[in-house]
Amino acid sequence: MDGTITKFNLDFMSFRRRALKELEKMNLRTPGMTDQLSLSVILSVLKSKVDAETFRGIRTQIYSMIEEIELRAATEVTLYPGAIDTLRKLRNNSMKIGLVTNNGRKGTELTLSRYRLENLFDAVVTRDDCDNMKPAAEPVLKVLTELNVTSGEAVLIGDGVMDIMAAKAAGIRSVAVATGPFKSDLLLKAEPDYILGSINDLPTLIELLNTTKGSDL
Repeated sequence: MDGTITKFNLDFMSFRRRALKELEKMNLRTPGMTDQLSLSVILSVLKSKVDAETFRGIRTQIYSMIEEIELRAATEVTLYPGAIDTLRKLRNNSMKIGLVTNNGRKGTELTLSRYRLENLFDAVVTRDDCDNMKPAAEPVLKVLTELNVTSGEAVLIGDGVMDIMAAKAAGIRSVAVATGPFKSDLLLKAEPDYILGSINDLPTLIELLNTTKGSDL
């Protein structure tokens, strides 16, 4: 969602620092846990150090803290130019559209309701719906199940390295767009299947893929 459909306005560093501060209070922060790591990586390190029940409790606490930041951002976020028209074009071409985000359910629903986007998505999967966030395959596989499509029928478009990694883990094609905080060179290093200028180029790519099935495109 952020950086692909909406203009990116989340402060990931605040997320990480608040999470790390909380872990430090619990004497669970290790020297390798820095604000240069994504929240998903920080949580994966934590998961290996505590029992499952303790981990779930701490994760819930951290999610509640960052939810405040997400809700504030959701009240101010703006759509990427042309995003609604692109989503409608895909729907008009009988495409199923799913949304997979590492944001929480409340912030996601606030953004979707503000711009009346709910009816443009056939499935929405947030971090609250899975045990693991992107770059894990779990949320991507969950949205495929809810859409009732196979990995070979889907493409995942996103603005981040984690999106590309999640697509690879789930066995689907990845499409990168440099409209978020990640620079093009970082996206290219992650080796997406395709890279576009923005989500608005997606209908053209899908049309090309549909007319070249079975080729080496």
